[in-house]
Amino acid sequence: MSGGSPAGGVPTVGRREWNEEYRRGRWRYLGEPDEAARYQAIVARILTAGATEVLDLGCGEGLLARHLETAGFTGRYVGVDWAHSALPPTGGPNRRFVCANLAQLPVRGQFAVVVLSEVLYYLDDPDRALAEALALVAPAGELVVSLYRPAAERHPGWHSLISDLATRLAGLAGDQGALIGSAGHRRWSMHVVTRLPNPGLD
Repeated sequence: MSGGSPAGGVPTVGRREWNEEYRRGRWRYLGEPDEAARYQAIVARILTAGATEVLDLGCGEGLLARHLETAGFTGRYVGVDWAHSALPPTGGPNRRFVCANLAQLPVRGQFAVVVLSEVLYYLDDPDRALAEALALVAPAGELVVSLYRPAAERHPGWHSLISDLATRLAGLAGDQGALIGSAGHRRWSMHVVTRLPNPGLD
């Protein structure tokens, strides 16, 4: 992950600021009930895909890992975030957390499901991030992307950026379309892209 953003009106946040925000509890609301529906939709997708390994890019405090555990997921989980203060102090059986920049991932191999949950719009180069995330998806596996969908009149900069990202996701080969959901005042979309086998590369 990097700290910049490609769109005007969207704040730039550096690594030190991310660490401070997590220490102060700025992102604690992600663990509140209004967010549970979004995590549950991602978990349902992972379970439906029959995935045995999940890579969670921009995992924050590991909330997806908790929801997966509650749902009975026993496969391999790797969470990556560059805010050290966000990451849980320990992993657990089949669970690993890595502090790293998403632009310089130390992760190797391929995963049945790779998740980008409300992280893509914080990156300097979303297109590169999407390409690199897809490269980590096993053939016939899935890239699952969750995007916050703010109202245009309240957050015009965010709305413009996220609408553009949603359009790019819809244009990817293997795109299965988007699921739109909401809870409380939060509205989000979940995009699923299947990595199509490439006989020349896979």
